[in-house]
Amino acid sequence: MPRLPPIRYLARQAEPTRISPFFFAVSLLLVLIVSLFPFSNWRFTGEPVFAFFSYPFPYYMTVFDNAVNVLAYIPLGLGLVLMFRNRWLAAIFAVIGCALISSSIEFTQQFLPGRIASNVDILSNTTGGAIGVMIGLVLRSRRWMQRWFIFRHELLAPGRMMEWGLVWLVLWFVAQLDPTQPFLGVVVEARGLPQPFVTPIADAGLFLRVLESSGMMLNLAGVGLFVSVLLAYGRDIPRAIALVLSLALLLKMTFAGMLLKPEQFFAWLNLNIVLGGLCGALLLAISWKLQRRYRAFLGVVCLSLATVISLVWPLSPQLVATLPLFKWQYGHLLHFSGLAQIVGDIWPFGAILLLLWYLLGRVTTD
Repeated sequence: MPRLPPIRYLARQAEPTRISPFFFAVSLLLVLIVSLFPFSNWRFTGEPVFAFFSYPFPYYMTVFDNAVNVLAYIPLGLGLVLMFRNRWLAAIFAVIGCALISSSIEFTQQFLPGRIASNVDILSNTTGGAIGVMIGLVLRSRRWMQRWFIFRHELLAPGRMMEWGLVWLVLWFVAQLDPTQPFLGVVVEARGLPQPFVTPIADAGLFLRVLESSGMMLNLAGVGLFVSVLLAYGRDIPRAIALVLSLALLLKMTFAGMLLKPEQFFAWLNLNIVLGGLCGALLLAISWKLQRRYRAFLGVVCLSLATVISLVWPLSPQLVATLPLFKWQYGHLLHFSGLAQIVGDIWPFGAILLLLWYLLGRVTTD
């Protein structure tokens, strides 16, 4: 067997990374969702639209909101600073870009009920962006870039899709943060029953249980297959899938402990979820040794069917019914649940597109 060159040499010869634009786009998407949700009931109050820029400090300020505003813009600044070649010009443009994005969002928020346009938020957002820029300047160094290339070479399959898929996988964890949503699922729990709906079988309860279990099974298998397609070597697939699912479960339990009342700690878990998870694990155990293209195709099928199940789920979300489960106040809960729900809704579509991108690329190169 020929001797391979050192992996550090391979990392130096690797193609340039293209992860930063997609990372920035995903970060911006999250900021827009959490800042403008629920995207409805727009109105104009008649007040001067630029007046909030000159309000005296502190016009509207809470410690929690400011902390969230800072944290939310750290990834945004990080993604921006990594997109440009010249590091110092990149730092300047990134900070200015974060300030402009924040100003635009605050300007838009004054047309949404329940939102307050605040110059303090702009300052907090820009501070978060500046922190992200400083982190990005460190990560731009040759040492950290080499580490990234080594990581990519050791774990990820070649191609831009794999880098973008890694970012999209990180986004998936956001959907798991709402403890009232089923683990891994995008199906809304049957809260607020009874609600009128049409069922194809006589037993409506059985119909809902089958849908929920099927959604869990297909989502678990789809996410696991998506992870398997990203990896360079088949030997890493079982450990990677186990790590991703364990981390998601840990996040789910952590946020359940933080947000839910103690007696509602396992509100996100039920027998249907457990049965669906076991079936999904069995499907993964059967399919993870398939060739990459077949895993990608099966992942598209699983995620597509899971999306269909979420669309045919007959019960509408009942946020009011879930409020008594939480320790949080309504405003924060509304924005947090909205973020998790929207990410959970759009994530399968993005994953399907990435898998199709890989499959179509395989067709054109074969």
